Amino acid sequence: MYTLPRLVLVGLLLLTGSINMAIAGELKTVTLNVEGMTCSVCPITVKKALQSVDGVSEAKAVYEGNGIGFATVSYDAEKTNVEALTAATGNAGYPSRLEQ
Repeated sequence: MYTLPRLVLVGLLLLTGSINMAIAGELKTVTLNVEGMTCSVCPITVKKALQSVDGVSEAKAVYEGNGIGFATVSYDAEKTNVEALTAATGNAGYPSRLEQ
């Protein structure tokens, strides 16, 4: 037979799990090819643009030289999508596309 404290603990664990599942959607990670970077400051701008998108949990950007760079972005697929990410970098002056 279950005691009341054990039932309360199980109930809290189930409730907490349900809340976490409702808050966090499917986490996806993509890499974007980013054009127009010319210096070491450009990735900072790209990263800030991506972080401003609702649903982005992590963004990293790197300048590789010759106007080319890339960004790796982790995001909640229920809150945003690749189109919103590429729009954010484009609006910041750095067109991007999904790496194939």
